[in-house]
Amino acid sequence: MDTKQMYSNSTEILLAIRERKPIIHQITNYVTVQDCANVVLAMGGSPIMADAEQELEDIVCLSNALVINIGTLNDRTRSSMFLAARIARDHGIPIILDPVGAGASSYRTNTIQSLISDLVPTVIRGNLSEIRSVAQMSSHTLGVDSAGCDGSGQVEQTKKIAWNLSRKLGCIIAITGKIDIVSDGISIAIIENGHPDLTQITGTGCMSTAMVGTCCAVTNDYFSATVTALLGMGIAGELASVHAGLGNFHTALFDHFSKLDGALLKQRGNLYVK
Repeated sequence: MDTKQMYSNSTEILLAIRERKPIIHQITNYVTVQDCANVVLAMGGSPIMADAEQELEDIVCLSNALVINIGTLNDRTRSSMFLAARIARDHGIPIILDPVGAGASSYRTNTIQSLISDLVPTVIRGNLSEIRSVAQMSSHTLGVDSAGCDGSGQVEQTKKIAWNLSRKLGCIIAITGKIDIVSDGISIAIIENGHPDLTQITGTGCMSTAMVGTCCAVTNDYFSATVTALLGMGIAGELASVHAGLGNFHTALFDHFSKLDGALLKQRGNLYVK
């Protein structure tokens, strides 16, 4: 796949979301749950945030994608995550995993490793330290909003981590930061859109994962879906940055999420696919 084809795929994915209004089931972080629901709505999808085991069979089966985010992990939601993922796997529903804070505690790290080994996700999206933990490499997690890769040397290293881990696990790996890297073990996408203000409000990583889930809900091309979502987040961040103040920036993000389309991505995208 090349960059031109990616833009074409992104156009189709964003159109399909508006037309189909996919249901995105999220067992997610209670710090950012409202933003995660609202970004799905802004893109044209329909969010549902259910984590009670008693209703998971019904909820998962009517959904088009499952997003699991361990940001505020506890024993109750941990059990629900495993059950929901098993149901999604058995019904061919894409599973998008956000390993928030992986490496910060043995509880988080062990949960992520168990989820991956028991129920291989469709996509794993995290920052560099989180993905290094997923890969069982040494990492130093500063917090759930730790930065991703920057600088040419680190970009090359990050590309290698994404490509190798994708091939090892058999899923899409997305490493986000100043530069976003996505790999399916065959192709690599490099996204250089975004704005520093995205790191100054909580939840943009969680929202990115929700966007990935929304895009994956309407296609079997999960690589293109993941790139589309992260490109959309970066471009929305750039457009929202003209508004002074973080509160205005936060609000403006959703205005721009609602306006994402293929023409905008192609016009403003700083994307390279090989």
